[in-house]
Amino acid sequence: MSDASNLARLRDAGSPVEFVGVYDSDGALATAFAERFGCEVAPTLAALADAQPDLVILTARPHETAPFVSELLAATNAVVFANKVVAGTAAQLAAWEAAIAVDQDRVGTSSVLRFAPELRALAARVADSEVWGVRVLAQHDIEMFLAPDRAWQDDPARGGGTLVTAGVHAWEMLGAVLPGAELTGEVSGWTHRSPSSRSASEETAQLAGTVAVPGRREVQFGMTVTGTPGPERYALDVFTSTGTLSVSLEFPHPHDSLGFAELAAALLENTRGGRATAPWESARAVATNTIRAAQALRGTHHTEMSQ
Repeated sequence: MSDASNLARLRDAGSPVEFVGVYDSDGALATAFAERFGCEVAPTLAALADAQPDLVILTARPHETAPFVSELLAATNAVVFANKVVAGTAAQLAAWEAAIAVDQDRVGTSSVLRFAPELRALAARVADSEVWGVRVLAQHDIEMFLAPDRAWQDDPARGGGTLVTAGVHAWEMLGAVLPGAELTGEVSGWTHRSPSSRSASEETAQLAGTVAVPGRREVQFGMTVTGTPGPERYALDVFTSTGTLSVSLEFPHPHDSLGFAELAAALLENTRGGRATAPWESARAVATNTIRAAQALRGTHHTEMSQ
């Protein structure tokens, strides 16, 4: 709903935005969306494709993303923007990549943080710096992911769990300051889940490792991902030869700072130009790093349990 809400604000301000339809495998969710944004409910994905939209925002559950994007690319000329996460597991990621291979230039995806103004400003400052290391924090309360209709996001086997659904934001921030960075070698660290937790995944995780950055030497990173209660907070420290460059995104109203309005503006501008927003070529490393790191940490490090 966030992208639609911000696109609606642009429409109300005079921008050429029209909602032509919505499809969801959950009919109740589709109806609620249609009533809120004044559009038709498509009974099938094929019916939505028949409307020939210029842009499709794909917010499907990971097991649906591959078949949905495959049909959209075949039946429309639309550009597709997929909200995080396009895949929660390596198998889902492989299916996604196979589905978009026919025309991946029309497909983009990212965490909204890629468009956060302060993060973009920091990335510009880092661009000409000699980077020695990076430290990242992503705090995203997962309470909303525990509701029955969203529990798939908390499940490591379906939506990826905390290390993916919250962790993708950390990897997006790292990728913003070190474009194209790819996880290399082993990941060390720990995860924690208390016995009383209602979550099916970790509540907190600490990771450390190395990324290979095009045009730069390898860079060490430290990363903390947490889904514990509290306001969203995203922080990044970049250690350079001339000092530490930092950003902290923590505000009472996240929509004012985290890039939501900027993403909507980019979607509108790029769609009018027939371009994907956050095209897969530039977004792939973030998705791959997120899943690889989560699997590596879960596979080799036992979850800590509070007593």
